[in-house]
Amino acid sequence: MQAVIVRCDGRNVRIDAASFLDLRPGGPLVVAVEPIDQPLFERRSGEFLILADLLDGEVIDRPAQRIVRVNDAVIEWDGTCLTCAAIDASAAGLIRRLVPRAFADRFEGHTVAWDEIEPMIEPPPGMDFVFSHAGLRELHPADIAALMDHLPYRQGARILCALGTELAADTLEEVERLRQPEFLEYLPQDRAVAILDSMAPDAAADLLESVPRDKSDKLISLLEPETSSDIKLLLSYPHNSAAGLMTTDFVMALDTETVEEAIAYVRGQLRRPHLVYYVYIVDDPQARRLQGVMSLRDLLLAEPEMRLCDCMSSTVHTTRPEEHCKEVARIMGEYNLLALPVIDELGRMLGLVTADDVLDLMLPESMRRHLPRLFS
Repeated sequence: MQAVIVRCDGRNVRIDAASFLDLRPGGPLVVAVEPIDQPLFERRSGEFLILADLLDGEVIDRPAQRIVRVNDAVIEWDGTCLTCAAIDASAAGLIRRLVPRAFADRFEGHTVAWDEIEPMIEPPPGMDFVFSHAGLRELHPADIAALMDHLPYRQGARILCALGTELAADTLEEVERLRQPEFLEYLPQDRAVAILDSMAPDAAADLLESVPRDKSDKLISLLEPETSSDIKLLLSYPHNSAAGLMTTDFVMALDTETVEEAIAYVRGQLRRPHLVYYVYIVDDPQARRLQGVMSLRDLLLAEPEMRLCDCMSSTVHTTRPEEHCKEVARIMGEYNLLALPVIDELGRMLGLVTADDVLDLMLPESMRRHLPRLFS
């Protein structure tokens, strides 16, 4: 704590922590200065008030992964400084504030240490608080998203700004779909662009499809050229078509390569897809005409000097971009496929429909968050 506010002679004055001498439970705060001579209190940038800003507000209890109300605060003096050591979110904490001081100690509540909470304080106009939310970075994106689903949009956007870009992108993908555009609205433009660039192209396209056209066009124009091109392609197809469902993130290799060369080539593509089962064999990295497929396991076990055209499977189940999602689901279910390539009339690979893409469209919103992201 940096200072306390004292009511002195009808004025609110500021006494900085450097002036504290002593504080005992139930006793007075002893200071080394004359309160009446201290300056009037004026909130400084980055400061928040425990009584006005924290009490009766909400914080994130990280160990319990839930949002709780602050009913009381535990202030401790260690002989050199005054600190807010914990908060009390129990009913007892609220009762202690309502009953006479002589009875307050009879009510023992449940406290949460200050370093185990994430404050959710709304700054007053003209000021801002910078909370690092470092503790949230230890949580799974789905857990952060579950918390954000219960927060005001502005506060959720602040959390996304505090997280690393990759984690923020994964978290926004996990947020309830109807709330994603609102969180995006409250993000600074440069932060929104960075997060969209890090999202899976199909997830970013779904999100941008839900925001006003002028805003989505502006954001798309600021994305990296490759990301922008992928999103424009995905948005050009109906949402319930194969191309509308597909992701443009997939792993490919060239049919003329040896297994050893292909492994090195594939290694450079593994940053974006989260989980890879299949490697798609094409004739050219630009044209990407599909020639065959290998599981990643088969590729790693093959003899290093073999050429892919000699060890790949030439039988590949595919679909066309305009195919309806129900037919895509039927094909994948019939042949037990985790992914289905989408090719155009020239046999060029446009993208990949994964099992989670199909389930994501068909299952209720409440179940979608629990699906694993297989490829995107």
